[in-house]
Amino acid sequence: MTTRTTPPEADTTPRDALGATTTRDHGRSDRTWTIATTTGHTISGYLPPWSHSDPTATNVPVEHLGVTLADINHFAPISGQHLTITTGDSPCTTVVFSGSMECNPYAEDPEPRVPVVSLQLVDDCWLHNLDPDQLVDVAAKLRAQADHLEHHVRPALIAAREDWTTHHTT
Repeated sequence: MTTRTTPPEADTTPRDALGATTTRDHGRSDRTWTIATTTGHTISGYLPPWSHSDPTATNVPVEHLGVTLADINHFAPISGQHLTITTGDSPCTTVVFSGSMECNPYAEDPEPRVPVVSLQLVDDCWLHNLDPDQLVDVAAKLRAQADHLEHHVRPALIAAREDWTTHHTT
C-alpha cells in the first residue's frame, strides 16, 4: 500500500468560517423555524445563522410533533483535508478530519442541545510506507487542518454557543 497526497488546487468557491461551501447568507441572527401542526398549532424556535438546515414544516400531525422536534438538527459542515490513498491496486481519495457543527435543541441528552463539533478522523484506511517527502506532505496537511480547527472552527463554535445562549429560549 502506498500513499500520496494531491497538491492543493486553486479554489475560488465561497466558504464560510468552517471551510464549507456557502451559497446563501447564513449571517442573520433573526432567523426562526416554525412547525405547524394539522390542528393549527405552531411552534417556533431560533435558527442559528450558521445552520445550513431549516426544520420548518407544515401539516405535522400532532401525534408526530414530539418526534419532529426531537429530529431538529441545526447543522454546518466542516471541511477536511483530501489525501489520495492506494488500497490494493486502486488509488482513492479520502477526506480526513472533516466533520460538522451541530445543535439538537430537543435532544434527549443535554450535551448536543448546545452547539458541538464532531470530527470524522478518517475512513478505515492506513497510510503505510511513507517516504520522508510523503511524511512531510501528510504533516503539512494535518498542520493545516489543525490551524483550521483552531483559528476558524473554534471561534465559530464559541460564537455559535454565545449566539445560541443569547437567542434560544428553553
